[in-house]
Amino acid sequence: MKLVLINPNLTRPVGDLLGSGVPYMPVVLAYVAGNLKKEGVEFELIDAFGEAPEKIRKEGDFWVHGLKEKEIVEKLKTEKFDIIVIFGQSIMSFDTLCKIIKTIKHDIPDIPIIVIENTQAVTAFSLKAAAKELFDAGATFLLAGETDRTLIKFSQYYKKGKIDNSIPGLIVKKGKKILANDIDFIQDLDNLPYPAWELFPIENYWKLGYAHGPMSAKYLTILTSRGCPYNCAFCVVPATNYRRWRFRSAKNVVDELEFLQKKFNVSEFHLEDLNSGMNKYRMREIAKEIVARNLKLTWKIVAGTKIEHLADKETLLWMNRAGCKYISISPESGSKKVLKLMNKPFDHKFAIEMIGYMNELNIFSQACFVLGFPGEKKEDLTLTRNYIIELTKKGIDEIALFIMTPIPGSGTFGKIKGYKTYSELTFSPSWREDYSPLASLRLRYYLIFFICKLFFHPQKVMRQLFNIIKKRFETKMEMVFYRTLKNLWMQQKSLFYQ
Repeated sequence: MKLVLINPNLTRPVGDLLGSGVPYMPVVLAYVAGNLKKEGVEFELIDAFGEAPEKIRKEGDFWVHGLKEKEIVEKLKTEKFDIIVIFGQSIMSFDTLCKIIKTIKHDIPDIPIIVIENTQAVTAFSLKAAAKELFDAGATFLLAGETDRTLIKFSQYYKKGKIDNSIPGLIVKKGKKILANDIDFIQDLDNLPYPAWELFPIENYWKLGYAHGPMSAKYLTILTSRGCPYNCAFCVVPATNYRRWRFRSAKNVVDELEFLQKKFNVSEFHLEDLNSGMNKYRMREIAKEIVARNLKLTWKIVAGTKIEHLADKETLLWMNRAGCKYISISPESGSKKVLKLMNKPFDHKFAIEMIGYMNELNIFSQACFVLGFPGEKKEDLTLTRNYIIELTKKGIDEIALFIMTPIPGSGTFGKIKGYKTYSELTFSPSWREDYSPLASLRLRYYLIFFICKLFFHPQKVMRQLFNIIKKRFETKMEMVFYRTLKNLWMQQKSLFYQ
């Protein structure tokens, strides 16, 4: 029994410079690969994006980075595989994922294709919600939830010639019906092996020069926890994690950091947890463990975390001593009314206080906002603008303004119409009827932020300009400029050779 794991291409809409084009290291797939390796399951890996990230092509309204579908098939034909496993990395790559499935099904029709879920990213999608489209493309099975262990169980049953319908997360199509089993969650995260990064072309991710988190050196991503207990209506995570948060011990996390640092000679780590800061005491223990071992490393919380649970002054002080250089938080809105519509609890006053202290400690900070949520009014947007100004005065280093898009599986899925394909569900949804005024408002808020920052913290603006020149990024905003220029260069290069 031999498997092949496929990480699909990165896809971004033509003209979208703000909401797409971010390369995410496939950390969930790396943990799955690590567990397969530990259990002695024979498999190969194809990273369709990572093997050729600067090789791009224009397909309709999208730019696609990485290997062509036919190139993937040619790789598959070099060996005999029993199961093809494709990772549902992100909603923006959904169309390309379906093309990969269709091409494999056409050229190698006898091998079953199973799509596994990315449960630890807000940019992913629910397999259950998108099941029809995936089965229509030619997928044989879908496996939702955390597949570190269930993929092994699936392959064992498949080897015996019969798929047991009790496999957690298994989604099958019988006739016109789609049947989905309940998801099982891994509780003993400390017993899982480390991600098998040695199987991935990580050097190609580094050569890009930009990442999801602010990249100042060679880096790797890790997950110190899984899931999130909140029920935010704009987010897919409640559907993929059932509001369950589980965590690894401080010792286990730092063991991994030390192991990866020694094995890959990497001293920068990006925490991609859905909500790493659910327990400030655990975070403080992680920091103290790093200090106790005298590890010389930098770590950054690059996905928006819950500041109320993550931080107090003592915890932030320990995090700073341990090398924490960046924290992303998610206010989402300056309006309490909109937060209630979103099912999102957030303490605006406490966040202001903590951002001020991060500024004193020289921990760089980001605040993420969602614009255009159903029910949001003009006065709510004004409150968001005012809160951005408050944060900027206190020293927030950057903001991220996303326009709400209805990701399959989220509470808003189906409530906003107008898109033609799932890959159009970016954070710059130009298909929305109200997109133009929202996009104009977004640019205006960014301008207000920059003016306020220049007035209250001019030294930070100068430092960011210097960082852009040196290509040692301390914020995501600094990378946007570089990423945009590099994408434009890759596009022109691609068009020249076509």
